[in-house]
Amino acid sequence: MPAQQPYQPIGVDSPAAMLAVVPHLLGFTPTRSLVVVGGRGVRQRIEVTLRFDLPDPPDQASNQAIAGQAISILTHQGFTTVVVIGYGPGEFVTPVAETLRRAIARTSLEVRDILRVEDGRYWSYLCRNPSCCPPEGVPFDTSTHPAAAILAELSGRQVLAGREQLAASIAPVTGDVAETMQQETTRAEREAARLLADATRAGFTARPVVGRGLSDVQAAIGTYR
Repeated sequence: MPAQQPYQPIGVDSPAAMLAVVPHLLGFTPTRSLVVVGGRGVRQRIEVTLRFDLPDPPDQASNQAIAGQAISILTHQGFTTVVVIGYGPGEFVTPVAETLRRAIARTSLEVRDILRVEDGRYWSYLCRNPSCCPPEGVPFDTSTHPAAAILAELSGRQVLAGREQLAASIAPVTGDVAETMQQETTRAEREAARLLADATRAGFTARPVVGRGLSDVQAAIGTYR
């Protein structure tokens, strides 16, 4: 297993920095997505990252459902600040971003920014200063940002190209491997039932089953390492 890295805070003090860390928070580069990042505490540490598929075609009921779910999580868990990022064309991002902005306005959450990202550029729905938020958008490159480089080094993990690749990385195995896993699972269930039955007949608790299970798990971890 990777060695534990020392704690190292990473400052996220600009839209470009936030866009650089989001792929590392998710494990993949989002597309056609609405990402909601929540923070709390004195230093407003990032503690939750939510991702939703953009409704396609745009649908107000779906927009409201997304906003409702995001607000419920953020408020019930005591978050205090939020950044909203929509990845995709304006026709898909704007309706859900505006719905969420209106919903956030009815809470005590502080909105740090609401961004739209497309083709290597970002736009802010809150900033109206053309000197920092020009109409043509602000170019950015997540691969060269220092925050992304630090996160990549600390985590030792590669950011995948998309959600499909992430899903594939944890998809159930198939074929001979799946059949072997099923056979071993069935064998383990029978063994656990036998141990529990023996313990019950002897008037003991399920401690033998727990002990055997712990030793098997430790052996599996050793094999994986």
